[in-house]
Amino acid sequence: MKRMKVIAVMMILALLMCSCGANKDAEAAGEEDLTPTSSLTIDEEEAAVLNEKVPVILYFSDEEQTKLVKEIRYVDIKEAKKGAEALASVTVKELIAGPKANGLKPVIAEGTSLRAPVVIENRVATVDFTKEFIDNHPGGKGLAELTVYSVANSLTELKEIERVKILIGGKSTKNFKDKVTLDSDFPRNDAVVNKEVGLALPEDAALAPVIGDEETDAAQISDEDAEDPLE
Repeated sequence: MKRMKVIAVMMILALLMCSCGANKDAEAAGEEDLTPTSSLTIDEEEAAVLNEKVPVILYFSDEEQTKLVKEIRYVDIKEAKKGAEALASVTVKELIAGPKANGLKPVIAEGTSLRAPVVIENRVATVDFTKEFIDNHPGGKGLAELTVYSVANSLTELKEIERVKILIGGKSTKNFKDKVTLDSDFPRNDAVVNKEVGLALPEDAALAPVIGDEETDAAQISDEDAEDPLE
């Protein structure tokens, strides 16, 4: 009789232990289900803002006014959806507005505006500026070239554009401060871009140099060897 009681007690203890183990497993499973998959979250308002913007690449002068530097700018995605010409026009307007990142300088003269929307034909973008583009420009061959290629390089970031034609007051002009002629269209010119500086975000406190590698170093062109399309 005593032996049967002992067996019964042992069976009850075994059942209790199994029950406790099952409860712990259930609790652990519940905790796992409640664990977030990511600690990085943004609210709905921030997500909506990001979804309504599209990045464009602009080129401005460095502080020494010897090279161009990239700056990324976010514009309304509604403009991009209107087509390449609309996005090109917005790009030029942002270029006229000047840089937002520290350490960069504008290259288009103050008071300049876009006379008409940018037109793209046969992969050539025609940009028509007001006369202030020339009249208010400080001059100098180096700065004049940076001005031209800030426009050309910014627009050729768009896949629909390979070359850029600049008009002043609706007309082609040969005389840009007696340094550059504007009567032909311009291709992209990476020789005037500072390759040692990365994308300058508007919210950055300063320009951060990019860590160079063999491929980047090999791609860099010295001032003596660089081919200037203006010559």
